[in-house]
Amino acid sequence: MRKLLFIFSFTLTLLATAAQSSIQGLIIDPSRKPVAHANVLLLTPKDSSLVKGMLTKEDGTYAFENIAPGKYLITSTHTGYKNSFTPVFQINNHDNLKFEPIKLNDTLIQLKDINVTVKKPLYEQKVDRLVINVAGSITSAGSTALDVLERSPGIIVDRINNSLSINGKGGVIVMMNGKRNYMEISAVIQMLAGIPSGNIDRIEIITTPPANFDAEGNAGIINIVMKANNQFGTNGSYTISAGYNKAEQNAVSLNINHRKGKINVFANYSFSRSHVKQFWTNYHAVTFAGNFLEDYSESNRDAIALQHDGQAGIDYEINKKTIIGALVTYSNRNWDMEANNVGSVSTNNTLDTTIKIVNHELHTTSNYGININLQHTFTPEGKLTINADYLNYNDGNPNSYTNSYYDNYNKFLYNEKVKSGKKTPLKFWVGAIDYTKKVSKKVDIETGVKAAVSKLNNDVQVSTLFQSSWIVDTSLSGYHNLHESIAAAYYSFGWMIDSTTNIKAGLRYEYTSSNLASLTQKDIVDRHYGTLFPSFFFLHTINEKSAAKFSYSRRIWRPSFTDLAPWVIFYDPKTFQTGNPALQPAIADAFNASYTYKNKILSLSYMYIAHPIALQPKIDETTNKLISLIANSKSAKYFSIDVALPFTIAPWWNMQNNISGRWTQSNSFYKASIKSESINFSVNSTQTFILPENISLELSGFYFSGNRWGLYRFGAMGSVDFGAQKKLLKSKSALSFNIRNILNSQISRYSAVIPEQNLIQRNRSIYSYTNFSLSFTHSFGNDKLKGKRERSTGAEDERGRVN
Repeated sequence: MRKLLFIFSFTLTLLATAAQSSIQGLIIDPSRKPVAHANVLLLTPKDSSLVKGMLTKEDGTYAFENIAPGKYLITSTHTGYKNSFTPVFQINNHDNLKFEPIKLNDTLIQLKDINVTVKKPLYEQKVDRLVINVAGSITSAGSTALDVLERSPGIIVDRINNSLSINGKGGVIVMMNGKRNYMEISAVIQMLAGIPSGNIDRIEIITTPPANFDAEGNAGIINIVMKANNQFGTNGSYTISAGYNKAEQNAVSLNINHRKGKINVFANYSFSRSHVKQFWTNYHAVTFAGNFLEDYSESNRDAIALQHDGQAGIDYEINKKTIIGALVTYSNRNWDMEANNVGSVSTNNTLDTTIKIVNHELHTTSNYGININLQHTFTPEGKLTINADYLNYNDGNPNSYTNSYYDNYNKFLYNEKVKSGKKTPLKFWVGAIDYTKKVSKKVDIETGVKAAVSKLNNDVQVSTLFQSSWIVDTSLSGYHNLHESIAAAYYSFGWMIDSTTNIKAGLRYEYTSSNLASLTQKDIVDRHYGTLFPSFFFLHTINEKSAAKFSYSRRIWRPSFTDLAPWVIFYDPKTFQTGNPALQPAIADAFNASYTYKNKILSLSYMYIAHPIALQPKIDETTNKLISLIANSKSAKYFSIDVALPFTIAPWWNMQNNISGRWTQSNSFYKASIKSESINFSVNSTQTFILPENISLELSGFYFSGNRWGLYRFGAMGSVDFGAQKKLLKSKSALSFNIRNILNSQISRYSAVIPEQNLIQRNRSIYSYTNFSLSFTHSFGNDKLKGKRERSTGAEDERGRVN
């Protein structure tokens, strides 16, 4: 498969070296003065799909390089002007065309003769983030948010341990529409697995966030931006999807918007029903008193997952300078699973006991949030934003286990009944004030304060049926409560030194108070600490084709709430997973340097993390009982090289390639200090083909070679996907057919094999099989004029830390 993906990516890339041409021109206003920062788009005339786009320079000029032979047209627009179009023109090999100035007119009129459809590339590498345009991806149709993330460059989804990492680094913050999600990461991953991709506009991967973001999340931030409807009048869209992945997968979504005068009302809703089939294996072994003890289990999991997600909001324009708004969000997920597990216990390679386990799990997570916000513009250069948020989460997870024991001759011995329950309510109160001002033409500042208060209760009970009474296991049960408050203030300034050089520097201070207690013990954790988090960005435009960037930021990786408050997951009677109240926060320092040539990007990154948080095994050698817990290791270092290579092979063929190579060094502890190093790489490639009759095809694939994190080694994984789309009803509707995971190669593997420390553990899981889906999307209502309010909320950095 590795060879196939390399051939798939690089063979096609070689075709991009064919001789190409250039186009130059000037944009002017009605008085024939140059227009700076005007939008200039190079389009194909048949369907007006975007080939390239740019902003004009200070002198109003633009230039498109490396244009493949074919027919094109150019459109340009700027605030306050109507769109202007050139006639369709032909360009051949080695042509260097110079157009007459394109004049923008003042009057905004309806364009009746030309229907412009701008199609964004799947991946857009920007100065501080990678943008994945989900709405423009054919193969993403009919999938989920988690499926899209799993195929994204640098993102690793560990579905067994419910974790996310960016470029091999844990401590990821997940945001929805710029608002942080405070749910535990396991619940976030489950939620993402139920959100239809048809309701997502784009996903932003931000590895070096500036000072106005919370300092938490050493690996960076994943911001999932849902589709927004920005037209005047009443309009919206809906999507219906049906699929099969060993079982049925169905989803619907709707978004609607009404904008008139000073009022804008908007809402969206999605529902998914997934029949999920999964397969897990777990193995661990130790040597004790001269005996080799082994435990192996298999789990066939059959679940129905129902998920509802929605939001509704209103904006009211009090006057031209002041806007007030309110937003309500809601999410509910219900996971109902029946698992049939088989475990075996062996001594010296001889079967001792077989265990058949019937596990019924009901896992319900729900949350709602309320946001009130006010935005006031003092002058065109100054803006004040005030946000107040309340967030409420609930997590209920009752489990029942019927364990049937058999001897090595498969003779029944006895039954054991175990039940566990987990109730975790979590509440947040968040307030934020942000102020931005353009001090001069070259200097702008941002400053703000924020306070967040949270309260968590975690009630876990594990009981075993003895005769007719349930006996509570006090070693695995407990009630904990956690109170935390974080106060923050930040200041940053941006300075345009000259027309080619920009810098932005910021400093953020956060003070944290955190207290964890149980019914029997106070101050299990009682921490009070303040930390400074500097950030610095430097951007220099070398010439019209190339630019260089450097950035530095310090981040904090706080223990998540439920990692501190212990919980228990059973895999079999000898395999458990739990939390750890002794966790300490980790601090990360990240450096990045990149060079951009035209639309190609080379990026170098380095990160050092003190006391990173990772999964840690703990084995009782006398019984071979494995407990996996979250713990701090000593340190970790990362160095990565990333290359983004987009190509336009022809007007009908676009290619995006992302290649990454990484070196990782981790210093962990298991009985003794263990230092490990690994080198790994990943490749993502997407080919898009625009055919006649409004038909598009997309072929994409990814391969990840595996890596090490702490004591664990993660195995290689990859996938090849195919999609076809037909636009209907004057491009207001689209019908998409997709096949994902064609090679059935998305198998997750991780292991910790350190025999000199008496540690052997291996895990394997299959969460997804070859998937077939059919999706229909339709847009309705008025789509003539657009206007949008850019807004954020005070909880935009808060909604993800509950793991």
